[in-house]
Amino acid sequence: MLDEWPDEPDEPNPEDRWGNPEEDLVSVPEAPRFDDSDVDPELSAFWWRTVVLANVALGGVTIGPMVIFFERMWLVGGVASLVGALAFVRVYQHVRWFKQRNEDGDGDDATEAGRNA
Repeated sequence: MLDEWPDEPDEPNPEDRWGNPEEDLVSVPEAPRFDDSDVDPELSAFWWRTVVLANVALGGVTIGPMVIFFERMWLVGGVASLVGALAFVRVYQHVRWFKQRNEDGDGDDATEAGRNA
């Protein structure tokens, strides 16, 4: 029987240099898991309140001008922008209160001020 490709050179298989990736992979350690009980409930509430306010702020400040520009709805866009700007101010106040509270050493007056904020 004749060789189908007599002029084919003998070349090494380029995929041989990679080996078997399913067996040669490095084992990656898992990240440690944290329990909800590890976090102070007041700190957790502060964190989520700030995250929600930041999302509202970012949404209002970005969507408001787009509604004004594309839809020509000045009232809706203006209200959205105003709500976003006020939410940014509130986020700033929350972060400032948190920094003050940590600098004061967790005093009772700082905690009361944060609850009233």
